[in-house]
Amino acid sequence: MSHLRPETIVCPIRQETARAAVESAEFIESDAPLEGICTRCAEQAVVGLDTEFVRERTFWPRPGLIQLYDGEQISLIDPIGRDRQNALTDLMTNPSIIKTFHSVGEDLEIMQLVCGEVPQPLFDTQIAAAMLGFPLQYRYETLVEECFGVTLAGGQARSDWCRRPLSGQLLHYAASDVAWLIELQGMLQEALARAKRLHWLTEDCQRLVEQAESEDDRLPLLRVKGGGQLNNDALGWLNRFAAWREQETRKRDLPRSFILKDDQLIQIAEEAARGAGDAALNSIHPKDRRRHGEALSALLAEAAPAPIERPLELQRLEPEQRSRLKAAQGRVRSLAEKLEIDPALIASKRELTRLLFGDRPGWTQGWRGEFLPAMLGDSKGR
Repeated sequence: MSHLRPETIVCPIRQETARAAVESAEFIESDAPLEGICTRCAEQAVVGLDTEFVRERTFWPRPGLIQLYDGEQISLIDPIGRDRQNALTDLMTNPSIIKTFHSVGEDLEIMQLVCGEVPQPLFDTQIAAAMLGFPLQYRYETLVEECFGVTLAGGQARSDWCRRPLSGQLLHYAASDVAWLIELQGMLQEALARAKRLHWLTEDCQRLVEQAESEDDRLPLLRVKGGGQLNNDALGWLNRFAAWREQETRKRDLPRSFILKDDQLIQIAEEAARGAGDAALNSIHPKDRRRHGEALSALLAEAAPAPIERPLELQRLEPEQRSRLKAAQGRVRSLAEKLEIDPALIASKRELTRLLFGDRPGWTQGWRGEFLPAMLGDSKGR
């Protein structure tokens, strides 16, 4: 166990305060009380936030609940039917208030949908804990139990949060999800400062904000799992079909797989590159052919796309490159042992692959850049 973990980041436990806040949590439907809540939050240095949503059968997530904790009161805010410009909008960008989430992930997308802004400055307790020696994917309930000795009920994340009314059990679960965030934030920030790693978290959280605010300009084919098996000619076709599917998913608000599954796109692209795209269309399910046959036929009738230069993410490694990658992974594991953190926090296999191909993404300019030479086995970091 890392010397940075709970035994050295303990602070006074406020179990009664947190429990009282959960029991007195209020469900907020109208704008008037929300304005008062946000005014009260504006006086705080830190607030805790979480979101609940449903996304099983849609492309866009459907916000179901916003949990907001100011250190005394937990507000369970109903986002359904709310105007995008609301009292939360200014709160989310107030530079004096730290917005604390655990495993922020899709929460940023939900907040953009609800109030049009990405929360910042941001503090992710999951990433912060990982920088102090916890596993990278540590759950909120597990972290609270280990740090405070408090057991929280789980297992409700996949509930239908858009159904009304929400049960008392769900509201209690939702309130518990933010009740310890402010306490965690204080503990973790203090420990990061002692370990001289607070700038690590600041950089990573700011990068999350920038990514959420920017357009996803990746090639559409990179959203198709298994596309790397195709040659460059077929990748050109795959990119065309994937771009079409991307338009359809947004227009119809359906998951990508509800339009056409990845393996179907790959099959059509592969056959199109061989000049047999029409035959590939005949092999897909009749229901899909009825729905999309005309559009796919039109795409096939266009001039063949230019072969695509294989993206770094799909580069095929030669034996010597695989050996270099394996060696780099070993160096990252050794570095992680010295730093007492999860190796994945430093660099994933995909990120190391990009480095070996000469790419230098933005994250190498941050705190990880200090360790770049050790990752690459090059004293000059080249």
